[in-house]
Amino acid sequence: MTDIAPARSSFAYAGLARPNLPAAGAPASVPPLFSVVTVEPRPDDAELLHDSNGRAEWIAAELVKAGAVFDGKVHVPQAKKLAKNAGAVEPITLSALKAIVSITLREMPRVEAQCFPPGVVLAAIECGPHSASQLQLEQGARLITRMVSYYWSAVAKAYPEAWDDRHGFILWQSFGLTALSKFGGRIIQERVDEREIMQQYFDTALAAVAARMPLDVADFAGVSSQAGAKQVYSMLLEANSEHGAAFTKLVDSLAQTIDWGKAASARSPLPFG
Repeated sequence: MTDIAPARSSFAYAGLARPNLPAAGAPASVPPLFSVVTVEPRPDDAELLHDSNGRAEWIAAELVKAGAVFDGKVHVPQAKKLAKNAGAVEPITLSALKAIVSITLREMPRVEAQCFPPGVVLAAIECGPHSASQLQLEQGARLITRMVSYYWSAVAKAYPEAWDDRHGFILWQSFGLTALSKFGGRIIQERVDEREIMQQYFDTALAAVAARMPLDVADFAGVSSQAGAKQVYSMLLEANSEHGAAFTKLVDSLAQTIDWGKAASARSPLPFG
């Protein structure tokens, strides 16, 4: 197993009522590969949402619940396992999952600041775990959990063999997880900036990257952990940049074919048009 050592936010938590953003609890138009577990409130560990390290722990606990994206991939205490998973050998530990969530949060500071406004955090600390301020923090935590889940679901879909094979690929190795976690923060921040936080947007981005960037362990023979993480992250960024450049070129070429004098707009040929 891998163990890697008071203004309201502009996200409008109550309904996420913004163009291109799904309403809280509403299904995406393309079903996610894994469910995003959102159940009853968690007042008993409310204090975890008051700082980044605690938030990583809070989010990790959501991501390992039954049906969530890391269910069956993270070693948790035997008493918490479902009977069907008893005796399974998971590729990473719970502490590793907390670490990679922390890495992701560090790479999307604007998203974290929007979901956990400092003024709301102070109000929650002062007013307690059942206050409206604390509820707002939990809503922000669930939104981030949803996006982290969407990202890793997209990784699993883009790299299905690597997702299930921890020996032939670097996905579950320490440096691979570190790079993908850092890249995840970058992707989530981009999707939020573009107001594209439904599952299909993450699927599109990761599918394009996977087409340019394999994760076969043979391609990284002899790579050390720290250097390997930097190398893989740079390669992921490059693959994502190539995708972005190709996407922009496609849009530009299509724009030249449109008769802008016509009253009706041309229907978008893009997959999420």
